[in-house]
Amino acid sequence: MARLAVVIGDPTGIGPEVLAKALREPPEDDLLLVGDAQVWEQAQRVARVAFPARTASAPGRVTPDGAPFLDVLADDRTWKIGEMSPAAGRAVGRWMETAVRLALDGAVDGVVFAPLNKQALIRAGHAVRDEYEFVARLAGVEDYDEMNVIPHPAAADSGRLLWVARASSHIPLREVAAKVTRGQVLRAIRLAHRTASRAGGSELRVGVAALNPHAGEGGLIGDEEERVITPAVVAAITEGINAMGPIPADHIFRLARAGRFDIVVSMYHDQAQIATKLLGFEMGTSVGVGLPFVLATPSHGTAFDIAGQGAADPRPMARALRIASLLARGAIR
Repeated sequence: MARLAVVIGDPTGIGPEVLAKALREPPEDDLLLVGDAQVWEQAQRVARVAFPARTASAPGRVTPDGAPFLDVLADDRTWKIGEMSPAAGRAVGRWMETAVRLALDGAVDGVVFAPLNKQALIRAGHAVRDEYEFVARLAGVEDYDEMNVIPHPAAADSGRLLWVARASSHIPLREVAAKVTRGQVLRAIRLAHRTASRAGGSELRVGVAALNPHAGEGGLIGDEEERVITPAVVAAITEGINAMGPIPADHIFRLARAGRFDIVVSMYHDQAQIATKLLGFEMGTSVGVGLPFVLATPSHGTAFDIAGQGAADPRPMARALRIASLLARGAIR
C-alpha cells in the first residue's frame, strides 16, 4: 500500500470539509493527515462525519476510531471562513512544509493536499507563483510542472484516464510564443508519458496541440508548428513515444473525447484548462511532475462562497487520493 501525507487544506475554504467527507470511504492506503487538530474538528462538524484526530507521526489506516493526525498548530487564528487570509496562508504553508519534509525523508511516498489558496500563500510571505513552485523550492527541484487528469470521457467508468499536460503554464499570454520551444514541447511530452505510464497506463497515445489557429496553415498563420512543434513530436517518436501532432487546438480535445488519445499536450494554460474542465472538472486532479515524490490535489479551488456550509462535493478530493495512490504504487513497484 502507498503511504500518503494529506494536508487538510486552507482552513478558510472547503478543503478540510471535503477531505472529511472523502474519508467516509477510507482508502486502502496508509494516510497521515497534517494540519491543526482544531481546524479538523470543525471540518468534521461541517461535514457531519467523525474521524477524530488520532495523534501520530507516521501514516496508518483510517478507521471509524479516527485518522492518524500530525498536529501542527496554527500560531495565528485571525481568519474567517469564506475569506482569503494571510494567517490561513501561513498555517497551510507550515502544513505543506511538514508534509514535503516527510516525503523528502522517505517517511511517505507522496503528498496530497486539499485545496489551498494561492493568494493567501503569497500574502503570507511566500514569494512564489503557485503551490507547485512552493513545493519545488522545498524539494530543491527546478525542472517541474503540473498536469491534470480526469476520467477518460470515452470510457469514464472503465478506470481509463485522460492526462493533460502543458508546454507553458502560469505566464501571461503575450509570453507564450517565446516560451513554446522545441525543448519545452519535448519535455512536456516526456513528462506526461512518464507520469501516465507510472500510473499504470500502457500503449499510451499522445496528441500534441498546435499553437496557432488551423495549426498555422503551413506557415501562413505563424511558423511555430513547422519550426518548433513538429520537430519535438518527431523527437518523441524516435524515443518510442506514440505521439501525433501538431493538431489544431479546436479539434484535438474532440479527438481525445472520442478515445483517440490518452494524453493531450497543450501549448498554454487555457488551451488545456477550458477543455479539461468542460470534459471532467467535477472529477479532475492536478498532479505535480518532475518531483522526487508524488504530489496531487483536486483541480478546484477553495470555493469561499460555499465554505463552511457542508455543500461541497468530496468526489474530487477522493479522486486525488486515488490518483496519488496509483502513482505512488507505480513508483513502489
